[in-house]
Amino acid sequence: MIKVVVVDDEEFIRRGMVLTTPWDDFNCEVVGEAKNGKEGIQLIRRLNPDIVITDIRMPIMDGIVMIRELFGNVDSEYIIISGYDDFKYAQQAIKLGVQDYLLKPIEDSEFYNTLKKIIDVVKMKQKHLYGANHCAQMENCKLQLFNENFVENNYDGRIKYVSEAVEYIKLNYYKEITVSDAADCLYISKSYLSKLFKAYTNYTFIEYVTAYRIKMAISLLQDYRIKVYEVSEKVGYKDSKYFCVIFKKYIGVTPMEFKYGLSH
Repeated sequence: MIKVVVVDDEEFIRRGMVLTTPWDDFNCEVVGEAKNGKEGIQLIRRLNPDIVITDIRMPIMDGIVMIRELFGNVDSEYIIISGYDDFKYAQQAIKLGVQDYLLKPIEDSEFYNTLKKIIDVVKMKQKHLYGANHCAQMENCKLQLFNENFVENNYDGRIKYVSEAVEYIKLNYYKEITVSDAADCLYISKSYLSKLFKAYTNYTFIEYVTAYRIKMAISLLQDYRIKVYEVSEKVGYKDSKYFCVIFKKYIGVTPMEFKYGLSH
């Protein structure tokens, strides 16, 4: 079932929408209601709905501010309803990725058509993310292989350099580091460390750094409160767009899609 949350301060309208809409016909279920944006934020973060239907003008916090606060933290699709024919509101809504903007009073046919359109978007997203949970499980296997790839119980003296280089990565992965930096710390040449590292780990230095960063990112992304750009910075990528490209290349889905997959 597609999960829906309705946020509107007018109880008559909110309850009317919840009780009179044939949700089952759309394979939808209303999982929560809120009467203002502040309540809406708490509810949406907790329930991770697929669709949020919200009014704009509400006490305490309006719908636009609520969506802005949630932007980048949840992967819901939004429908805004309002009694105000204000283009500025529509512009703000569009910038925040709102799927549709409906004016009160809303005709059933108009609302149902909008709902069908949003449901198609959700289904396409779910189809695209069909493997997100599976990907998370598969990634655990990949990371397990990554963890086991470097075997320390080896009496070869050269392993010491590789082991120390790996430790250097673990302590500094969130910085801009290179094999030259690690080699300088170990007082050996860059070329020598590169050859040893590849021979003993089967990874180049930068491949190992990337894999370790992605491993750390996966751990951070499981916290719904943290934003993707914050994860990017914490694992050593100042450019969050580049981080998303690397993450998708390694995992198969974007960081936001990965978060969505874990929550559904």
